[in-house]
Amino acid sequence: MVTEKLEHSRIKAIFDVTALEFEKALDKSFEINNAKVTIQGFRKGKAPRAVYEKHYGVESLYNDALNEILAQKENEILADEKLVEEICGQFIPDIEGKLERGKDFKVSISFDVLPEVTLPQYKGVEVGKKVLTATDDEVDASIKALIAKDIVKEAKPEQVIAKGDFATFDFVGKVDGKEFDGGKADNYELQIGSGQFIPGFEDQMIGMKAEEVKDINVKFPDNYGAENLAGKDAVFTVTVHEIKVEKLPELTDEYVKGLNFKDATNLDELKALKKKELEDAKVVSEKDRQTNEIVNKIIDGTKVDMPASLPEQRANQLKSQFEMQAKQYNIPFDTYLSLMNITKEDFENRINEQATRQAIFDLAAAEIIEKENLVATDEQVKAKAEEIAKAQNKDVDSILKKQNDQLINSITYDNFMNFLVDNAKEI
Repeated sequence: MVTEKLEHSRIKAIFDVTALEFEKALDKSFEINNAKVTIQGFRKGKAPRAVYEKHYGVESLYNDALNEILAQKENEILADEKLVEEICGQFIPDIEGKLERGKDFKVSISFDVLPEVTLPQYKGVEVGKKVLTATDDEVDASIKALIAKDIVKEAKPEQVIAKGDFATFDFVGKVDGKEFDGGKADNYELQIGSGQFIPGFEDQMIGMKAEEVKDINVKFPDNYGAENLAGKDAVFTVTVHEIKVEKLPELTDEYVKGLNFKDATNLDELKALKKKELEDAKVVSEKDRQTNEIVNKIIDGTKVDMPASLPEQRANQLKSQFEMQAKQYNIPFDTYLSLMNITKEDFENRINEQATRQAIFDLAAAEIIEKENLVATDEQVKAKAEEIAKAQNKDVDSILKKQNDQLINSITYDNFMNFLVDNAKEI
């Protein structure tokens, strides 16, 4: 076997096949094929070789003979312990030159191998500083969400629209002077500034008064779901009827007690409780944000002669996930994409880009894990198994037996992510 390095981390293994080897493979092929046919004057599978070849030609034996040869050569590749650890794609066979009985020839088998990875600086990666304090506005918004069921809307004393107000209005939309389907409604209520309408629509309503009529000029986005409207200029005639504002309940001690929080019996305690909840959540979300920053910088800085098979495998996995979602909704995949407001071409491009980045990250992660010895220790695996066993009221040994590999992978990944964040530099 002679190996030749190709571009994109691909190897071609070339083998000499002697005429004698091929003849032995033809013998096996004859046994296989002769058993399938009946030739007049002979029982099935009992015709002599010469008779078989006279009826079907020796060429009819070539395909199975070649498969026999290639299987032998694939086994030679797989017997190379060092090489087999690097294989990451399918075997693609080929015949080098012309195939003739009685003559030596060559066959080749090409396959992808794990590429060499050149890592960027992964220690001291600069990331945005964690923001772990909840602002008063965030606390107020959290409390507002909590008491949403008790919020009422009442008429605004000055019937002039401001951002955040709720407006009830009629509208009629036209494109090229003609009304279009879905472009008309009566007594529609909308919170101005919520971003539910076409960009620019809500902004132009600010300052309108009750019973005022106004033409609002907008342009549908180029990627708008309805193709007949995408990118088109439109005019909406809007008639405002009423403007309301939200009125929150008075947060008295009695009201707060009615919310049934153990550690919050007044407004100050409620604010303290929600602030702690928000800041506990920020600890997790800010770590995730920093991790994403670091990961993207590592992906962008990693250099690798990527074999085609790795992104293809990732892309197939990602596509399968989307296809499963479409099946859950019992709709054709093309319809699912249209509901997501994306073309099939754009979907393919996004999936391929995402798959390539994930493949780069997998390779970089494996390299860093090995360099920094981040593989889960026996002690970590046992501790995690004990934690799961306690939570599920199961035996530790049964957890280790069923989930050992899963625990190793999960803990190793956590070790890796923690390593990246712990060694980052906040700026």
